[in-house]
Amino acid sequence: MPLKKHIHLFFYAFVTWASFYILGLPDYYQGRALEIKFIICVLVTLLYFPVTRYSLKKFWNDGRYLKNSLWLALYLTLPLFLFDYLLLAWYQGQGIEFVYPYWYLTFFYFSFWIQFPIVAYLMVKKAY
Repeated sequence: MPLKKHIHLFFYAFVTWASFYILGLPDYYQGRALEIKFIICVLVTLLYFPVTRYSLKKFWNDGRYLKNSLWLALYLTLPLFLFDYLLLAWYQGQGIEFVYPYWYLTFFYFSFWIQFPIVAYLMVKKAY
C-alpha cells in the first residue's frame, strides 16, 4: 500500500478518534449511565456496518475487501488505542488500567477486528 494511503488512513483514524472524544466531553463518556454506554456501543457497532462498507469502497478500488478490512481494522484500533493511551494513561496518569473504566473504548479495540472482516466477507459474497 502506498505511503499516501497510510497517511490518509492515519488521518481518518485521528478524525474518528477526535469525533468520539469531542462527543464524549467533558469526561470521555465516564459521566454517562451504564445503560447509555451500552446503547452507544450498540449504535456505534450498527453504524459501522455501512461505514465499513463505504470505507472499503472509498479507500480501495481493487476488490480485495478482506485484506483491506484488516488494514482498516488496524488503522481504527491501533492508532485509537495509541491516542487513548496518550490521553488517559500518560497525560491523565491513569496508566494502562484505563482499559477497565473505559471498557467501552476497549470493546472497539477488538470488535472492529471481527466486524470489518464480516462486512468484507458479505461484500465478497455480494450479500451486502
